[in-house]
Amino acid sequence: MKKSFLRIASHITIAFIMFYGYLIAKGFNDWGNLSSFDPLLVPALSAGLFLSIHVHVFLHEGGHFLFGKLSGYQLVSFQVRRYKYSQADHSLHHMQAASPLLAGQCLMAPPEGDYAELPYRSYLLGGIMANALTGTILYCLAFLMELKTGSLFVLFSLVPVWMTLANLLPKAQNDGALLREASRSLPARRLLFQQLEMAQLIEEKVPFADLPDAYFESIHDAQYQKTFLVDYFYMVAYVRALGELDFEEADSLLQTFSANRPVEESVYWPVYMMESLFCDALFGRLANAEEKYIQIQAHPLLKRYWIANNRIRAAYAFFCLTDIAETKKLLGRGPATAQDSSKEMETSIELRLYRWLNSYFEH
Repeated sequence: MKKSFLRIASHITIAFIMFYGYLIAKGFNDWGNLSSFDPLLVPALSAGLFLSIHVHVFLHEGGHFLFGKLSGYQLVSFQVRRYKYSQADHSLHHMQAASPLLAGQCLMAPPEGDYAELPYRSYLLGGIMANALTGTILYCLAFLMELKTGSLFVLFSLVPVWMTLANLLPKAQNDGALLREASRSLPARRLLFQQLEMAQLIEEKVPFADLPDAYFESIHDAQYQKTFLVDYFYMVAYVRALGELDFEEADSLLQTFSANRPVEESVYWPVYMMESLFCDALFGRLANAEEKYIQIQAHPLLKRYWIANNRIRAAYAFFCLTDIAETKKLLGRGPATAQDSSKEMETSIELRLYRWLNSYFEH
C-alpha cells in the first residue's frame, strides 16, 4: 500500500514539475485563469492518455527490437497486450490467454558466442531509450507552440516519461532490474542469455522434454541461487516434470524454489501459489492447501489466476473437498481460455493433466 502511494505521488510530482516548468518558460502569469478549465475535457483527455499507453508500449517494445537487432539479436516474438507476432511461423495471433502482468514483450535470441562477450545493455535499454526519446520530443515540441496546444503536448509527454522511469528504476524484473542484475556477474548474464535461448526453443514448439538438460544445471548450483534470473528455470523445470506426470519431482522443485529464493518477491509468485496448492492437494497436505486457498481468495490478482485455472480448482475440489460433482463440472469445462497460471504451460501438457485427472472417473 505504501509503495503504491509513493508511486502515485511520484507520478503526480513529475507531472506538476513538467507543467509548472512549461508554464513558467512560456511566461504564463495569469494563474487565476487555470480555474476556468472546462471539466468536460477531463474524460476526453483521460481516454486519450489511456489509449496512448498502447502506443507507447508498442514504441517501447520497438525500441528493444531496434537496439537488439543492431546488437545482433534475432526476433523470436513481438507482443503488445493480447496481440503477438511469432517469428517461427510469421503469424499474428490474438491471444485469449495472456498474463495480466505483461503489457508487452519483444523476445529476441542472443547471437552465438561466448556468454562473457555477448552484448546485452543495448537490447535491455532499447525500450527505455525509445520512451525517453518520445517523451523528450513531445515535451520540447510543446515550447514551439501556443500555450493551449503546447499544454496538450506536455500532457501526452507524461506517459512516455512515466514509462521511462518505471522501467529504468529497478523493480521486480523490469528492464532496469534485469540490467542491474546482468551487470553484477557473469553467472547472472549466463542465466539471462540461457533464458532467452530457452524461450526461443519454447516459442518454436520444442517439447519441454526435449529442452537441453544443461539449461537446468543452474537450479542445482548454489552460485545461481543469489539472482532472480534463476526463477524462470525453476518454473520451466516444473512444467517439464508435470508434462511427464512426475509429480514427486514437480513438488520437489517447488519446495526447493521456495527454500532457496524469496518467493513472494518473484514475478512467478502467482504461479508458485497456484501450482504449490495443486501439489499440496495431490500429496494430501490439506492444511497447507487450505491456507493457500484462503490467501488466494483474499488477493485480487491471485483470485484471477484461480478463476482462470480449472485444473487446479478441480484438483482442490477432488483431493481436498472430495466434491465429486464440482470436480466433474470443472473438468468438463476443459482448460480455461483466460490467462493460464503459467505462460510456459504447453497446451499438450495441460491437456495431459486434464486427462490424468479425468482418469479417476473412467472406471
